[in-house]
Amino acid sequence: MLTGQVCELMGILNCTPDSFFDGGRHNQVEAAISHAIRLLDEGASMIDVGGESSRPGAESVSAHEELRRVLPVVEALCDLRRERSFAISIDTVKTEVARQAVRAGAEIINDISMAQSDPAMIPFMVESGASVVLNHMRGEPRTMQLNPHYDNVVAEVQAELLVVAQRLESMGMASERICLDPGIGFGKRLEDNYLLISQASAFHSLGYPLLYGMSRKSYIGRTPGLENSDRLMPSIASALMVAQAGTCVLRVHDVAATREALLMWNAIGA
Repeated sequence: MLTGQVCELMGILNCTPDSFFDGGRHNQVEAAISHAIRLLDEGASMIDVGGESSRPGAESVSAHEELRRVLPVVEALCDLRRERSFAISIDTVKTEVARQAVRAGAEIINDISMAQSDPAMIPFMVESGASVVLNHMRGEPRTMQLNPHYDNVVAEVQAELLVVAQRLESMGMASERICLDPGIGFGKRLEDNYLLISQASAFHSLGYPLLYGMSRKSYIGRTPGLENSDRLMPSIASALMVAQAGTCVLRVHDVAATREALLMWNAIGA
């Protein structure tokens, strides 16, 4: 599903009670599917379903609780997919959650830990047949923002992502099934986020499709002058910058606004 040919939009569907942006609003199946339909109508080609908050400082939940939140939503999305074409992504670091979601019909595993949290995840990714998103993160959500440090953030993130991607390939996964995410906000200082966004084109040398998730994140609120921003317009500005650098997928809350900005940018640049 991640072909790397066009900039696609992955709509975020948080099924958690404590999400930093839409906490609790989409944690019932009917409400979640209604929101998913809205995201699709606005132009999303993928829906990313998550049942565990990844905001800085967030505590983990059990696999049982995470499955309780996400599996009915994935199953309902699979029913919806009989009527329209889109990809279902499961946002999890737990192999058992990924396994049951893929069995139910998810085609993408989006692991914010770069497949490092659960030792069983990498073998499962290979055997699953799903596409995968490897999101760069040091530490875990609970601790990742406690004094992160890089000497050369772009080079270090590239190297750490490449190690995992090449391991997957060495175990038999086709490279086109692997998508890399530099992990904006995941164990990064403000200046690190800026560099990873402004130097997005550097990641193309790794040879994998690229995904960026910057939507409404806290680096925006830490930017001077944007402390009280609702973060929508800065999210779109960030999206346009990485889209210009050839990013394949944008993971966003605001699909309609991002799509309109991309259409205008494409029209001007055509």
